[in-house]
Amino acid sequence: MPRLRQNLYESPILQHLEYHIHPCPVCALVYRSSEQRPPVLPRAPAVPLSLEGHWVSQRCETRPNVLFLTRDFTFNPGQHAWRGIYRHYLDPACSQPTFTLTALGYYAQGNPSSKLSGASEFVFKVTQVKVTAMDESTAKLLNSTRPGKCGRAGNWRHGVEQDLTPTNGCPMLGIRLPHKEYELFKMELDHRKHPLLFTGERPTDGSNPDRPLRRPTSFQLPMVLCNGGEMHPSFSTFNSKQVQLASGTAGLEKLVLLVFGSALCSWLDVY
Repeated sequence: MPRLRQNLYESPILQHLEYHIHPCPVCALVYRSSEQRPPVLPRAPAVPLSLEGHWVSQRCETRPNVLFLTRDFTFNPGQHAWRGIYRHYLDPACSQPTFTLTALGYYAQGNPSSKLSGASEFVFKVTQVKVTAMDESTAKLLNSTRPGKCGRAGNWRHGVEQDLTPTNGCPMLGIRLPHKEYELFKMELDHRKHPLLFTGERPTDGSNPDRPLRRPTSFQLPMVLCNGGEMHPSFSTFNSKQVQLASGTAGLEKLVLLVFGSALCSWLDVY
């Protein structure tokens, strides 16, 4: 999958207005415009929203509080189920993993958005969360929790996944189950006519879109659709949504705790 690897981490390309790569209709319109005569850009054609399949981040993504992650979603429209895998890292190149979070649940599509053209409203419910500590410091931190509060206390191991559902989440991670969020999705095509999936931007103040009035009004970086190979995993009865986490610089255990407290709280509250 060499082409996919390139797409995941390549940066957006900036083009010179006068010496742009053809075809670039927008470049030409902007080049011929002025402050008195601003460009009238063509409206992008509406793209029907079709979630089915496996969607991934195009590159390492950044969140407030020095958080870095990649997202990996799989949707099963027949069961209205979804799964989200959130891989968190210490660095902006996403090369030093700290932990991986897998969320599973259901979703329901609502009405077209009255605020953003071409977008649709969704409601996501997270019913199961699994966490894998990807380094020893994270495992040690999770082992410090009280029994019955965050998976099997004392049994966290580097690289071993734990299910947080039996303990209804994990207070240290800011996770309470089940959990509901009010979302906004939109689909567009890139310059190669490949589908892009836009999901709602996460609140910068750490709050949660856990009610209709808090539904996002802007979008995160788009995700791309994977095809072929193992891109359509089977579902039991679950699937998932959105998270954000990672770490920064300064006493790793304190940093991981900060990440858990601020990032996870931003989406895994009660539905």
